Amino acid sequence: MGNVSVSNGATAKLGHVEGDLKVGHAARIEPEDKVIQVTGRVFCDGDAEFQGSLSCSEFSARHGKIRVEGDLNSRGEVRVDDGQLAIDGSLEATAVTVDKALRIGGNARADDFDVGGLLEVRGTISGRKVDVGGSFKVQGTAEVDEVDVGGTVDIAGLVKSSKLDVGGMARIGGGVVSKDVDVGGKFESTKPLKFSKIDVGGLATLVEGGEGGDVDVGGKFESKADLSFNSLDVGGMASIDGNGKGVEVDVGGLLRVSGSLMLEKDLDIGGRAYIGAELRLDSLDVGGSMEADQIIAQKSIEVGGDLKTIKGTKGDTVELGHGSRASGPIVAREVSVGHGGRVEDVYADTFGNGAGLKSAQSLLQRRRH
Repeated sequence: MGNVSVSNGATAKLGHVEGDLKVGHAARIEPEDKVIQVTGRVFCDGDAEFQGSLSCSEFSARHGKIRVEGDLNSRGEVRVDDGQLAIDGSLEATAVTVDKALRIGGNARADDFDVGGLLEVRGTISGRKVDVGGSFKVQGTAEVDEVDVGGTVDIAGLVKSSKLDVGGMARIGGGVVSKDVDVGGKFESTKPLKFSKIDVGGLATLVEGGEGGDVDVGGKFESKADLSFNSLDVGGMASIDGNGKGVEVDVGGLLRVSGSLMLEKDLDIGGRAYIGAELRLDSLDVGGSMEADQIIAQKSIEVGGDLKTIKGTKGDTVELGHGSRASGPIVAREVSVGHGGRVEDVYADTFGNGAGLKSAQSLLQRRRH
């Protein structure tokens, strides 16, 4: 059988087409067997329904809603202009372009997916790039090198990608993003995530923690399990329910770590900081109050408000602000306390309390008397 045309509103029963297949508006194609085999191209002008799987060299449609009640296998491109495509089974093609919505009941595989509105995959998706103007939803895993979505992303399974760029909100089931996670609004990973960089404008949550490089969040960041990182830069509040390990931390508001925090360099907090266990770092600068089980710094410790430890604070220099209160022993080469500040046990070569530096030994002797 050579080229075949099915007129508007007609129903045709086809098995193997040696050539192209043209389908008119509101036409229905029934398979003679399970698969409609077309050696050439398939073109649909308006709504069309294929009541089985379809195999072809290329697939194109315009101005309508297309449904395939099975798999769609194209050896070339799948393209739908000013329309939408629904596939009950799986999709395989070299490239996919759909102006409005693409829904796939099984798995999807193509080099490039370009969808103007909604891309929904109930199975897994694999490819080089996914570009969606609206919403991208996947119930399985997603192995896509680059994901670029203007609206929202919801991937229930693991992600293996180099780049995730989302304008609004994104939720993924953990995995690996080897380069950038860039989300304008809210980001959540429900399983452990390996990353190079996380850049989120609003709220970022790692439900089972993660391991990676730089974290830059404009609003609030929370890791509900252990987190290892390079830098953590948060404009508002940051929390780690577990242990944290990294190079440096800069938080504008509040930092809470339920376990220990180990840093190679500095901790800079605009507001308050609470560390449930040990804090080890190079230098510490906290604008408000600081609380930890123990603090060990290689260089300076500066706390504008109260300092509270159980096992003590140790550093080269310790500086407390005006009116501050310090509980727990302080061990340093030099300790200075602002006007009206109070400390408990101090072990230092020199001590300053607003009236100049004094010998710590003579200070302690006076306190004993």
